[in-house]
Amino acid sequence: MSTENAATFDCPECDVSAPSTSVPYDSLGYVVCPVCGYAATPDAGEQPSAGRSPSASD
Repeated sequence: MSTENAATFDCPECDVSAPSTSVPYDSLGYVVCPVCGYAATPDAGEQPSAGRSPSASD
């Protein structure tokens, strides 16, 4: 009989690992680190690569 490891959350800020079932989520559904409070949200202020316009296609 084999056992499978449960999914874990690995915080990029404080390097804590916790079972995903014990990690809270904010009101928008993004994960929040239970130790440091890091919220995994998309980078809204991310800029396109230098020298390329956002509408440029290859």
